[in-house]
Amino acid sequence: MKKLVLLVCSVLSFGTFFAQSLNNNGLYVDSDGTLFNGKISQTQNQIKSDFNVKEGVITGEASYFYASGNLMESGFFKDGKKDQKWTRYNENGSVAAIAFYALGKKTGTWLVFDDAGKKRFEMTYDDGQKAGVWTNWDENGAIVSTKDYSKVN
Repeated sequence: MKKLVLLVCSVLSFGTFFAQSLNNNGLYVDSDGTLFNGKISQTQNQIKSDFNVKEGVITGEASYFYASGNLMESGFFKDGKKDQKWTRYNENGSVAAIAFYALGKKTGTWLVFDDAGKKRFEMTYDDGQKAGVWTNWDENGAIVSTKDYSKVN
């Protein structure tokens, strides 16, 4: 029994020795404080995330998973900021939303779908600001509302 306790303690200490954490500057570091390079897989609040880190900063493809293991969201980071296309999925695997970012700023046309896969919202962003005509549809595909942000100063 004593050997088992020692084995468990050594395994746990070995796992924490190589754990990465965020420093005061928001950068991922190893236990000795050096900037981390590599892949991180972590679970917080029953959501698993997998992402790559270079010189302490999240970069490249990132994926987030429901507690069930189903994909929740995937996209890309550049310089620690969301970039390019991001796709969010319902628990059942259907696309719930598609969004675009340019170095952390919302950009382009964003779409939101209901559980049946019908488009419910279409929104446009330009450099992080609301732009163009935003449209909302009901479950039958009829337009419920529109708002034109190109006329807003």
